[in-house]
Amino acid sequence: MAKVNKITTLTSRKAHGFTLIEVLLALMIFATLSVAANQIFRNVINANQQTEEVGDALKTLQRSLVIMDSDFRQMLARQYRNGGDEAEDKLLELGDNLLDSEAAGIRFVRGGWINPQQLFPRGEVVKVGYRLHDETLERIRWMYADDSSATEPAVMPLMEGLTNLTFEVLGEESWQKNWDSANVMPKAVRVTLETERYGELTRVYLLPGQKIADTPAGGGVQ
Repeated sequence: MAKVNKITTLTSRKAHGFTLIEVLLALMIFATLSVAANQIFRNVINANQQTEEVGDALKTLQRSLVIMDSDFRQMLARQYRNGGDEAEDKLLELGDNLLDSEAAGIRFVRGGWINPQQLFPRGEVVKVGYRLHDETLERIRWMYADDSSATEPAVMPLMEGLTNLTFEVLGEESWQKNWDSANVMPKAVRVTLETERYGELTRVYLLPGQKIADTPAGGGVQ
């Protein structure tokens, strides 16, 4: 009889459930772990998004600089017409509000625009310009160096997040923001980009200092 009572007591103890305090404690631990795991998961997602944004911004910057380098390093000493007007003796235009820029703008002719086997209806000389519009660096390209008023240029956004854009050219002795010398190219061009992400970026392009004789548009280079 004593053995039966002992077995009954052990069975009743084993069948005893969790108390309310134990259940609440377990729920609290589970909730704490869930919040911590959720926070870690969010941090991982945010870090991944920031990494992608930084990577995309860096790729955009590198692409923009490659395009600018290609244009400025192949600048030509060539007269050109704007909208069918007579060619001026300026080989390079720059200044505030040029090309409707919200800061400084620049326009010039470049060579080396590859046209393999003359497959496209154009030459290898093209007129390009740069401007700031809606905090975006834009590249403007005309199909021909001597364009007509009926020809609309192609506008390509390069990089967003610009706060200012300046162009300077090196004359005989100093840097200047305007270029009035007739039929003469400056010694160098300095481009300064003020960006929200990277701060101030400066590129300097050395030029061969070419000049042309007083001839019609497209005259020879001296």
